[in-house]
Amino acid sequence: MAKPPYHTAHQWPRGWATLICLTMILACGEDTATATTGTIDAGKTDAATTPDVVEASCVGVASASRQLFAQYDDQCEFLKDCPTSGKCYCGDGCSTSKTKCATALCTSVDSDCWCGKECDSQTDKTQCPEYVCKDLKITGCEKQAGCKYVGQEMADKCKCNTMPDTAPPCFCGTTCSTDKTACVPAKCIGKNPKKCILVPGAKHTTPYCRLCGLLGTQPKCFFVISP
Repeated sequence: MAKPPYHTAHQWPRGWATLICLTMILACGEDTATATTGTIDAGKTDAATTPDVVEASCVGVASASRQLFAQYDDQCEFLKDCPTSGKCYCGDGCSTSKTKCATALCTSVDSDCWCGKECDSQTDKTQCPEYVCKDLKITGCEKQAGCKYVGQEMADKCKCNTMPDTAPPCFCGTTCSTDKTACVPAKCIGKNPKKCILVPGAKHTTPYCRLCGLLGTQPKCFFVISP
């Protein structure tokens, strides 16, 4: 089966044809984050959560200022929960500046910690950082709400994704259950919004995103194909 033709030079502003050709040649970027043992937050910002530069999971043209590909970003929204699936924090004691993990990830993480001098001899107790305990009047060894850093690889779907040339089935309507994949708005034009309508998957007939990934924490389209 022949692949859809790519945009030709006369369809794009000057310079875009060259940029698209370069994008076709470049390989997908890999998520190079390494898994880290969970640690109780000591009040310092973890370097893994505050990179000096905005990293991209794909090689392409998804820059914050470009407009041409931005209209296809909604096709990559399946990646929007990725920032909470990787390097993040669990616990009720975390500050608002911390990236909270998805709830499901925290069910197996014991983020509580303990304060008090009597905790010193109890090796099974994870002691809280000093800033948590310093203003507390504790006579024994008391449990506190902690904040535990969880370092892990993001899910495979959060890496650079080559999208199929056939659109998957999706649903239109405000009455659809949350387990049904919502269509992009353009596919729902003219359909009754008060019903849940299945839109079967079909070969793309309009421009679509061929390469979905993350620019920092935001889902972005890195490469567009026009059938």
